[in-house]
Amino acid sequence: MGEVNFENVCQEVRCYIYPGKLRILPSELMFRSEKTGRVEHFSGDDLDKAEWILRARGYCLRLVLNNGNVHRYDGFAEADFDILAHALNKHYGITLTKKDLSYKGWNWGNAKFEGNTMRFEVSNNPAFEVPLNNVSNVQSAKNEVVLQFHQNDDADVSLSEVRFHVPGTETE
Repeated sequence: MGEVNFENVCQEVRCYIYPGKLRILPSELMFRSEKTGRVEHFSGDDLDKAEWILRARGYCLRLVLNNGNVHRYDGFAEADFDILAHALNKHYGITLTKKDLSYKGWNWGNAKFEGNTMRFEVSNNPAFEVPLNNVSNVQSAKNEVVLQFHQNDDADVSLSEVRFHVPGTETE
């Protein structure tokens, strides 16, 4: 197995879905956006771990690099798991692990920071992630943290801010 191509893959960048193509080569992994023509690539040696997550647009390949940065590619079919797992293991020695999301609907949990993302976890499963490179400003008040986001001119509608309530402790 040499090169592996996936045609209908997309990447979300600041609330806009960019369709493109993902190529897994023996030495590197590449994503080319069909809209912008921008090519994002990194060496197989830079990969730390890979996760397979069921999301709204099908399955997601979540890649974590050695520097902690996270890249997500959506639009895979369930049948693509075996092809991806084999290619990642053969070329880069990475095991593709299945990760379940938390669907409990709770509005409390733990914030975990990993590279360029803040992952909100409920019962040790991720509920959602916030890419920190999308954050333009952070404000904190007594029991609240506000994240404000960069806006994307390509997106018709985009998230402008998120507010988190941070409960006090019994001693406060």
